[in-house]
Amino acid sequence: MEDKKFQLAEKLRTYISRYGINDFSEEHLQKVGLSTNELKEYFTDRKDMVNTILAHERRCFEEIFNEYNFEGWNAIDILLIVSNEINNRFFNVTPSVTMALSKAYPDLYEEHKNLRSDYIYEKIKINIEKGMEQGIYKQDASSEMIARMFIAKLNDIHNPEIYPPEGFTFTTIFNNLIDSIIKSITNEEGKRYYKQRKQLYSVLNFR
Repeated sequence: MEDKKFQLAEKLRTYISRYGINDFSEEHLQKVGLSTNELKEYFTDRKDMVNTILAHERRCFEEIFNEYNFEGWNAIDILLIVSNEINNRFFNVTPSVTMALSKAYPDLYEEHKNLRSDYIYEKIKINIEKGMEQGIYKQDASSEMIARMFIAKLNDIHNPEIYPPEGFTFTTIFNNLIDSIIKSITNEEGKRYYKQRKQLYSVLNFR
């Protein structure tokens, strides 16, 4: 049942992006492949819908790490791969719909943000430590501090006062965030490697 609800969550995000969260008309639901009966069957209320949409967003992040076995990978390549995959699935994590949900259900959104931040924090911290062991990140880098800074900047992406959605795309902001963090933590060897890999990924349309 959970998988079915997550499938419906994708369609619900499409619906909300087009028509908003306040009015669920049968005519509009049909245009995104949903029906009132289907929603009643799988969701107890609108709050349950929103909670499922946010849980689905977190799962989109987690699936990237579950689908790739990063054991033995270069730490820079990991960040580039993750960046590419998030961009490919950016509709599932883009802030435009999420902000609408946060206004309607602030408590649910705050819990979601904390869970998402905790998960990503651990992954970034592991990546920093891996890069230091591989000799491509600065040895005096603080994995905890950098991970916390990354989370703070990531949360800023979802702040329309900082990045108005009509002026900035999620892809542009996120790519700049990844570029900034890599440049700030790499030593000279890491910078050379990053420059080479960034060019390669660009040619292969990974970025």
